[in-house]
Amino acid sequence: MAARMSWRERCRTEAQMRAEAEVRARLQLSGNASIPFNHRWEHVQRVVQMALWLADNTGADRDIVEAAAWLHDICKHEPNHGKAGAAMAQSILRKTDFPPDKIAVVVDAIARHVGLTRPPDAAPMEPLEAAVLWDADKLTKLGVSVLAYNLSLRQFDGMTLTERHAELNKFTRKVLSKTVVSMNTAPARQLAEARYQAMVAFLDQWESEDRV
Repeated sequence: MAARMSWRERCRTEAQMRAEAEVRARLQLSGNASIPFNHRWEHVQRVVQMALWLADNTGADRDIVEAAAWLHDICKHEPNHGKAGAAMAQSILRKTDFPPDKIAVVVDAIARHVGLTRPPDAAPMEPLEAAVLWDADKLTKLGVSVLAYNLSLRQFDGMTLTERHAELNKFTRKVLSKTVVSMNTAPARQLAEARYQAMVAFLDQWESEDRV
C-alpha cells in the first residue's frame, strides 16, 4: 500500500492552491496571468506563524494548531466559511498521515474561528487549540502593516486622505479595540495590545500632521 501524503505538505499545498484560485476569480485573471498580490496566501502564512508561536507559549498541540492554521480559510469564498472549511479540512486530513485522533479538534477549531470579537467577559475558548487558532487569526488583523494593507483596498477609491483616516480610525477604535480584549490566551492579549497601540499611535500621528 502506498504511503499517505505528508499532512503538512498537503495542507500547505491545498491552502496555497485555494488562495490562488480565490484571487484569480476576484481579479478575473487567466490561469497564465501573474498574480500581483495574494493577500489570502500572505494571511494564511502569517496565521500559521502566529499559531505555532502561541502553541510554544501556551502548551497547545503544535500539529493541531498548524493543520488548523493552514486550512482555516480554504473555503473563505463560501457562505459560513468556518463550517464549510471544517468539513473540507476533515476530508483532506483523512487522506494524509495526520493522527486520526486529532482530526476532530482541528475541525472544531476551524468551525469556530470566525468573527473579530467575542462576547464581553466570555471565558476562553476550549479546547486550547481552538483558542489558539482564534487568537492567531485575529492577531494578523492588528498592527501597522494592516493599516498599510487596508489603504490599498478598493473601498477607499475616491476618498480623500482625511476621509480614509476617519474610516480607519473609526474601525480601529470601535471594532479592533474589542478584538484585543476578546483574545483567549495571555500571550495573544499582550501582543494584540502592543499592536493595537501601534495602530493608534500611527493614526494619531497622521491626524496631527493634518492639523499643521
